[in-house]
Amino acid sequence: MGGAAAADYAWLSDRWTDGVGTTELCINFVRDLSPADAMRRITVTPGTSGKVSVAAYAAQGGTVLADTGWGTRYVTNVAEPLSLGTAVATVFANVEDSEFSFWSNERLITTFGLYGYRYREGDDSDRLLADARDLNLCGDGYCENHVAGALALASRVTGVHLSRAHYARPALTGSSDHLQAGW
Repeated sequence: MGGAAAADYAWLSDRWTDGVGTTELCINFVRDLSPADAMRRITVTPGTSGKVSVAAYAAQGGTVLADTGWGTRYVTNVAEPLSLGTAVATVFANVEDSEFSFWSNERLITTFGLYGYRYREGDDSDRLLADARDLNLCGDGYCENHVAGALALASRVTGVHLSRAHYARPALTGSSDHLQAGW
């Protein structure tokens, strides 16, 4: 337990929240991969454009992917190749759904809804219990910082830290239209 706190990622949650409080984000923390390697693993070609895109930010300890089309949320075409030999944590939130998933070396360790932690699943679904409690993610009701807390949990479990300075730097970007076809 320990490490990133929800307050450390409130700015990122706010960045993906509109003026009326609706959050729409799909963020992946990928341990020990460069932005170019992460993009290669999900077959996104940097510099391409399309309807939706992925931006890969160099961060301390790895890469953070920000996906405008949510294609990286769907585990069959993204989490497994991203987690091969490493780990990836995904935080997804929109008006209809919100979830956290943690994969390590192509194994789903745990996944849960941000408002339903008790319904978690995975090969080791209790592995993150202490951190989830510390970040106030275990309650099944409303919480001010569920998304920010989930982003902090992603940082803790992968060891990847995205600062505002990292986010302000140019990112590798590319079309993720083809990822949409996988779901």
